[in-house]
Amino acid sequence: MRRPLTGALLGLIIGVCLAIVLQQQGIWPLDRLTAFLLPASTGLLGLLALSFGLEGTSSIPLIIALIVLLPMAVWGALGLEDVNERGEINGGCLVMAVSDLDSTTVSDTSKQDPFEIDPAGRLTWLADSSPNVFMNYLWEVWVDIGGVEVTLDTDTEPNDAASPANGDEVDDIRGYASGRGIDLDRLAGVYKVGGFAATCDGFGFVKIIADGFGVIPLTAVIIAIIMLIILIALMFTGRSAVASATVVGTAAMAADSDGDGEIDHGDATGLRDDGADGADG
Repeated sequence: MRRPLTGALLGLIIGVCLAIVLQQQGIWPLDRLTAFLLPASTGLLGLLALSFGLEGTSSIPLIIALIVLLPMAVWGALGLEDVNERGEINGGCLVMAVSDLDSTTVSDTSKQDPFEIDPAGRLTWLADSSPNVFMNYLWEVWVDIGGVEVTLDTDTEPNDAASPANGDEVDDIRGYASGRGIDLDRLAGVYKVGGFAATCDGFGFVKIIADGFGVIPLTAVIIAIIMLIILIALMFTGRSAVASATVVGTAAMAADSDGDGEIDHGDATGLRDDGADGADG
């Protein structure tokens, strides 16, 4: 029995788990490649593993699986053009940051070389719009997930001091984030982060260093292994069933010595039901 939908689902879960591990360990952000193309690819592999060479009675599960996976694969493949994507900033502003591990401007970051931050260390940042001074302006910060900008925070800045610069220095990044309800231990990994303030906008790549192999990637690996074991078990179970059916069918054909399509008295006597000699045909 074919199980294309089951294979697609198991493969999809494996792909999502792999994407989480890649992101959490700071290898690659959750862009269209990892969030869509990778799960779609493993989903298609799972579909093939539980479909190829097996008999089935309905093509509906296969069609449903393809309707889900193919658009994901197409959307994910569009991210191939952004493999070498670099940070950028527009509107005449400058954003700089310094951590215990790295120093950068937004436009110097990339997917392969993100700005690294140690949660246990210090962080200094400065945004400067000189010579322009913006008053009572709207700002927003977002993070990119699978090619979609998800807003993290937005507000209005009065800038009563009429300063073109805005920045701060934090001695304990983890404590600073914790005081704002943010658990950096669960946010380890690399991210594409951007936003706008007044007429300036841009984005860059940030890597929060993981403290070893965290709980989230470990959980993802365990789930992926379980799904893979189930997939392999179903694959071999299906093929064993087909092999058994083939053996039974071959034995039945051999037992039908008179060729009438039935195993009956004629197979034992060598005579057909019409009295003819089954061996002579």
